[in-house]
Amino acid sequence: MPIHVSHTPLAATPEQAYDYLTIPACWHEWHAASLGTRPDTPVPLIHGATFEEDIRTAGFRRRLQWRVIASQRPHHWEALAAMDDGSRVRLRYDFAADGSGTRFTRTLDYDVKPLWLRAIDAVFGRFRIRRESAAALSALQRRFVDGTGV
Repeated sequence: MPIHVSHTPLAATPEQAYDYLTIPACWHEWHAASLGTRPDTPVPLIHGATFEEDIRTAGFRRRLQWRVIASQRPHHWEALAAMDDGSRVRLRYDFAADGSGTRFTRTLDYDVKPLWLRAIDAVFGRFRIRRESAAALSALQRRFVDGTGV
């Protein structure tokens, strides 16, 4: 099960970062893999909330059915996603005050079920996902610097 942990400083308070990042409807603004969510709820989602997301990652288009399993503002937020083929994703966001901003930690782990997709992931998929995640966090960081993330 691949695990991707990324850290980045954000020019925002933990509350501001939490309030923006826990609105899945905003994910497409900073993460190119996110193609949109339903419902397109413009508020932070709390424990028990559900939503769907269409993504394109590592060259594949997928639909995820998400359920928020933890929401403790402004410290952490976590959600689990399932896909029709039995694959699953866990996403956790952690927010810590760091000087005048926030140290944001994004943890993504997933389990791919179809054997052929697992093989593709092992060969190149997880490396593409790491690059996509790094690009997304750079874009996120810019959003807070230019004020569009708060």
